[in-house]
Amino acid sequence: MEDYEAQEQEFWRKLEESEMSRSQMLKRSVAAAAGLTVLGTGGTAWAGRRVAEATPPLRGKSITMKELIAAAKKEGRLNTIALPPDWANYGEIMSTFSKKYGIPITNDNPDGSSAQENEAVRSLKGDSRAPDVVDDGPAFAISGTAEGLFGKYFNRNFGTIPRSMKDTRGFWTGDYWGAVSIGYNSNIIKSPPKTWKDLLKGEYKGKVALNGSPLTSGSAVAGVFSAALANGGSLTNVGPGIDFFAQLKSSGNFIPVQSTPQTVASGQTPISIDWDYLNLAYTKESRRRAGRPRSRRTACTARTTARRSTRPGHIRSPHASGRSSSTPTRASCSG
Repeated sequence: MEDYEAQEQEFWRKLEESEMSRSQMLKRSVAAAAGLTVLGTGGTAWAGRRVAEATPPLRGKSITMKELIAAAKKEGRLNTIALPPDWANYGEIMSTFSKKYGIPITNDNPDGSSAQENEAVRSLKGDSRAPDVVDDGPAFAISGTAEGLFGKYFNRNFGTIPRSMKDTRGFWTGDYWGAVSIGYNSNIIKSPPKTWKDLLKGEYKGKVALNGSPLTSGSAVAGVFSAALANGGSLTNVGPGIDFFAQLKSSGNFIPVQSTPQTVASGQTPISIDWDYLNLAYTKESRRRAGRPRSRRTACTARTTARRSTRPGHIRSPHASGRSSSTPTRASCSG
């Protein structure tokens, strides 16, 4: 909690600094969400992609699904990394996979970052613990491909994924996308907000939160973009979104607490601005605590193109997935 609050204070402090323009703040936020520690590395990543396209790593071979399953079973297990069980329904996906194929999954560092995922591919090369598949953010999918960390894999749905949401050579694919939504705990919020403007009402004082800080969280950055779109801005003009959150903060409605299934269910953050699939997933925790058939709902959704659902990777097991969005937030890659 203390780390998050420090990040949140830093975010608002920088917004108020006269020497930092909004465009600079946006660049910092987007860079942080993509996992880039230095703004200048973005050009390097794209340059690296051009090099990789000219001389792509040559790995992989044609293989049938039957052969793939047999090879995966021979290895004995599937190694994944940084897949939170409560994120994008990963918990159920992994348990279903193991039941269907009889292959256990070792999910290392479930709350890890894209940078840590790629580092694991590097440091564990040749080791039986090396990740078989990673769920990276787009920037790391591109840089990882340029570095030769991933192998080609064309899953059975590869042809249906838009070109803008995959590496056409097979090194990564977008595997899911999300829409920014306003979720709430209906045990506490009896008159739910239906629009962004509603969030400014006095009855929501100290009740509205983001899933992380815009300095480090793609979900939070997506919220700022979505607010911009809802208030006359655009993907190239995020100013209205920043103004909205500044107003939300000054009204006392916004609180610097990261929303999680637990904080929503407990009432600490009863209104959560987050990806729709996460807000819907929070229902389980709310039901568990309340003992009711339903206590968590999504009030409204606002389509956005912010980044937190596509990651690149390589796959050596029968599980082939891809997530995508109009701007991919995550991409699936195999090692």
